[in-house]
Amino acid sequence: MIFDPHSLSALVIPVAQAAEEAQAGGPAATLGLNAKLFIGQLVNFSILLLVFWKWILPGITKGLQKRTERIEKSLSDADRIEKEKAEFEQWRQQELGKARQEASGIIATAQADAGKIKDATLHQTKEEQQKLIEQARKQIENDKQQAIQSAKTELADLITGAAEKVLRKKLDAKADQELIKDSLKSI
Repeated sequence: MIFDPHSLSALVIPVAQAAEEAQAGGPAATLGLNAKLFIGQLVNFSILLLVFWKWILPGITKGLQKRTERIEKSLSDADRIEKEKAEFEQWRQQELGKARQEASGIIATAQADAGKIKDATLHQTKEEQQKLIEQARKQIENDKQQAIQSAKTELADLITGAAEKVLRKKLDAKADQELIKDSLKSI
């Protein structure tokens, strides 16, 4: 059945005429009840209900169903996104923990290496100090030996010179004493 607006107006006009007749008389008319008018209104309501049911309601139902599906999809997407967010946060926390552990390991290794380098440097420095001290001792010993040798040589020369002077002048004890004093002054 196809809706035709002309057929509706053909039905409404007789209903309006029935309403005019109902106003003309009767106790039911005073109460506003007219059987023909009531039947006409019932037919009009039935036609409107049929039009609503046949053409309008399916469109509204489809629109509401699509909207419900969109809302359900949005809710499921929101739940999925929330789960993914929680999983990502958990993964991020794990990665941060791993990074912190690696950083701690690197720092510990670096500190251990720095300690080893420090100890090696101190040991090397002490060895170099010992070598320098040993070289200085040897140098001092050599200088001491040279000084002693030089002193011995000079002393031998002095003694030899003094002995020559004593042997040349062996005159008396008084001259001997003067010669010794002179030799001692020259030393």
